Amino acid sequence: MVPVFPSVQWFEEVAKIAMADEGYRHFGRLDAIVGFIIGETRISATFDVFDIKDIHEATLDELRDADFVLELPYEGWVDLVNNIRENGKADLHHSLNTLDLAREEPLARNLTADGYRLDKFFRYNASLQRFFDDSAQVSTEIAPAPAAAQR
Repeated sequence: MVPVFPSVQWFEEVAKIAMADEGYRHFGRLDAIVGFIIGETRISATFDVFDIKDIHEATLDELRDADFVLELPYEGWVDLVNNIRENGKADLHHSLNTLDLAREEPLARNLTADGYRLDKFFRYNASLQRFFDDSAQVSTEIAPAPAAAQR
């Protein structure tokens, strides 16, 4: 069964690839709870050194416990995933760093305004980018945009 983006299953498939990827390990340890807000979908994942675990749908309250969340409009996430699938990795216009710097609203934020915990995004950016670049190896079905995103 082809995993649908965005879903827990899709993130789990990417995590399996990343954990086996020497390139991912090359960037060093990643120690953070990361939230992903993709339209109406909210995912939490625990990056524990080289292990990626406890991937689950999360409430907004639960994401307040995350070190940081990555949030883009639904179309932005789809554009990112499609760009990675087409190129094997994100091009310069679709890297997490570029998306964070180029937008009026940053890609990464801490929901409790804890700057120290948000700093983990910048510290672990290369590992997170490799995690997403590894998604090029996952056969992916893109879910239709939620009704709110189609307006």
